[in-house]
Amino acid sequence: MPKLLCKTLEAFHIEGRGTVVTLEDPKDWRIPASEVVKRREQIRILRPDQSSVKTFIKDFEFIRTFGGGEGLLILLPNNLGVEEVPAGSLIFLEREGDEPILWDGTPPRMNKTNQGGGAKGA
Repeated sequence: MPKLLCKTLEAFHIEGRGTVVTLEDPKDWRIPASEVVKRREQIRILRPDQSSVKTFIKDFEFIRTFGGGEGLLILLPNNLGVEEVPAGSLIFLEREGDEPILWDGTPPRMNKTNQGGGAKGA
């Protein structure tokens, strides 16, 4: 069952790294701190227009801001553009029960679907 992980603030592209997503509030992680989120774990990005895209977490980056705070960035695969993750998108972990579904090593296909029902089932 998908689990809501976080809400996005914005996405931007870093040459050689891919699309990077900043979180609306890095401290507003929507799952318990005891749950581990892994690289290559499958996610679904639900956009504000209720369409979605299935992909995976390429990596995480931890940053320090000029004000002395800390932030968390989620790196997405290179084939996912900035326009695919508009501000206010929700990121769900694609999990069955409590077990993560990990990337199997084959390049992901970007399956775009229209999820007219929104996040009801999450």
